[in-house]
Amino acid sequence: MGLTRVRYMRYAKHYLAFALVTVLIAVGALLFRGLNLGIDFTGGLLLDLQFERTVSIEQVRTVISSVLGMDAQIQQVEPKGAPSPEATEFLVRTPELSEEQKATLYDSLNHLGPYTLISEDAVSGTVSSELTNKALLAVGIAAVLQVIYISIRFQFRMGVAAVIALLHDVVITMGVLAIFQVEVNSTFVAAILTVLGYSMNDTVVVMDRLRENLQNRQKGESLEAMATRSIQEVITRSIYTGVSVHIMLLVMIFLGGSTILDLASTLFVGILAGTYSSVTVAAALWFLWERTRDGSPAGPAGVRPAKA
Repeated sequence: MGLTRVRYMRYAKHYLAFALVTVLIAVGALLFRGLNLGIDFTGGLLLDLQFERTVSIEQVRTVISSVLGMDAQIQQVEPKGAPSPEATEFLVRTPELSEEQKATLYDSLNHLGPYTLISEDAVSGTVSSELTNKALLAVGIAAVLQVIYISIRFQFRMGVAAVIALLHDVVITMGVLAIFQVEVNSTFVAAILTVLGYSMNDTVVVMDRLRENLQNRQKGESLEAMATRSIQEVITRSIYTGVSVHIMLLVMIFLGGSTILDLASTLFVGILAGTYSSVTVAAALWFLWERTRDGSPAGPAGVRPAKA
């Protein structure tokens, strides 16, 4: 069956029921499993290690994993004042370690070659709490500004529906991360804001077409038919764009290595949710709300004359 034959808004209630079920599952995962918070949120150690010869991130990760029994966040940086051109330097973030664990780790790192511990800093709880608060504040500000913008550009009902779709995307993303215990660190904030931007862009395209066709409804055309026609005109673009983005994210997940795995996984889930929520949450919610105001009953029978 071609896309143009699907009566999308006929299933608006089904879309919202599905969205509600998935949100409840995500909330349940957040309550019972919780997020796997990294040291950016929980606190820990930040180690600056400079090796005298070339060492890879995977080599450092293997040593740390064998000693501590856990993964660490490792970032390769430009060596500062390196004694040789082969020198490599890493910033390593780990949970809080006892003196015995640190001594064992430092001793094991010697197997990779001579190195210098340039600094050992603790990530305090105050910094972690501040990061959490700023992340929540950023998401809240983004949601409010989106409501204001869409209300001015389109209509208030569209703004509310769009923001509910955004919140749906955030909750679904966090729920999936909780289910699979993907580590949440500082890049999570950037990933969520990226997801919000992508989802809002897709939703604005759908809402713009709905507004356009609402103002120029064909004579005798029902609200459902108008909404379905609007979605038909933009859904192919949304699908193609979403598939293109997800192909790139799959490459990042499978070939990008562990350094960007958490970021790519978060973006994959969030953008997937954002792609389908533009129609199944934002457009469906707006349609049901507008239908109540429009006075059109469910189905094609609710015909309203076109505006002059």
